[in-house]
Amino acid sequence: MKKYGWPIGMLVLVLFLTGCSERQELEKQAFVAVIGLDKGEKEHQIEVTFQISNPQVNTTQSAEAQNEEPSNIVTITAVDLLSAKELVQTSLSREITFSHLRTIIVGEKLAKEDLFRHVIGSAIIDPEMRREAIMIVSKEPAQDFIHANKPTMETRPHKYYEFMEDNWKNTGFVPISNLNVFFQRTEGELFLAGYATAQKDPEYEKNDDTYLAGEVPQSGGDPVEMIGSAVMQKGRMVGTLNGEETRLSLLLRRKNLLKTMITTFPDPLNEDYRISVVVGQGPKTKVKVNTDRSPPEVDVVVPIVLKINSNIALEDYTVSKQRQEALKKMVKTKMEQASDKLIEKIQEEYKGEPFVWYATARKNFRTTGDFERYDWGEQFKKADVHVSFEVTIESFGQQLRPPTLNKREKDE
Repeated sequence: MKKYGWPIGMLVLVLFLTGCSERQELEKQAFVAVIGLDKGEKEHQIEVTFQISNPQVNTTQSAEAQNEEPSNIVTITAVDLLSAKELVQTSLSREITFSHLRTIIVGEKLAKEDLFRHVIGSAIIDPEMRREAIMIVSKEPAQDFIHANKPTMETRPHKYYEFMEDNWKNTGFVPISNLNVFFQRTEGELFLAGYATAQKDPEYEKNDDTYLAGEVPQSGGDPVEMIGSAVMQKGRMVGTLNGEETRLSLLLRRKNLLKTMITTFPDPLNEDYRISVVVGQGPKTKVKVNTDRSPPEVDVVVPIVLKINSNIALEDYTVSKQRQEALKKMVKTKMEQASDKLIEKIQEEYKGEPFVWYATARKNFRTTGDFERYDWGEQFKKADVHVSFEVTIESFGQQLRPPTLNKREKDE
């Protein structure tokens, strides 16, 4: 028994040494749900906007807070984010905490400057800064975007962005972009951040997914739009991709987070109409990179599965294998043409690629140093890239075949 007395005594002592000196009462904390970053008027200064959730809204205490705003928005000018976090306490009674921070909005003007990577790089030192926080670039100043974004169906800001992130996995209009991935791709690779705006200038002659934020022909609904992506290289914004280009960038990756997406194609049997399909990915995209030749060669095979969603022309694709092959060929051709156009744009405008093909190319080198000396970004600009889509039709909708119209009904 004496043999175990000393360890047991030390264990009991350790238990008594634990305390609650770091405990924080919930009612004394102010939870920041969204942070906005903008360029300040003076050099090396930034404007930090904190959107702080009101914990009483949409709770059992909502009757007491029915006249209160769902969040409090405060903007502080400082040299960095952590300094702003201290300065904002001069006007708030509760202690600011980032423990519930999910979203960082960056104004486009700041995102295009080298100052941004210094600001966000220094901010990550704070242990409360979550690397899972999503990053969105706004066309206008982030402060204006946060003030304008008052959703009609969701008052809690943290829930709004959480639900939007879930939607992106189903539409592919916006990439899943967070701080963790951003810091992984700050060397030469292209990083895609979500693109958003409250400034609307609708376009009416585009296809369903070729819009950029602000161009969607929308009437009513929420005051902001999120579609497309901001292209970032070495920590600063260098361009944009529209909704279609963003979707393709996700499909061309070997590991794709996109579940399904709905898009339209010209109906091969009646070009006056478009046919709507649900596009899902089959097996993983196959990527092969040959770095032994100059220029390097990249072969990509993307398997996709189609489900007919809406057949406006009412053409029956179930009666003929030939019609089905025509549809598959048309989808394959359009997808490959769009991919070739996207790759050509990236090779001409950027030094790098957003498809994470560099991870496959890196396997061809013995050491990291050898790969860095190869300079994949520069080599990719002149690479021969071949993309092919393997199309499989899974179903033609809930009904066996579309409804038929007799001649008289068609004439009318």
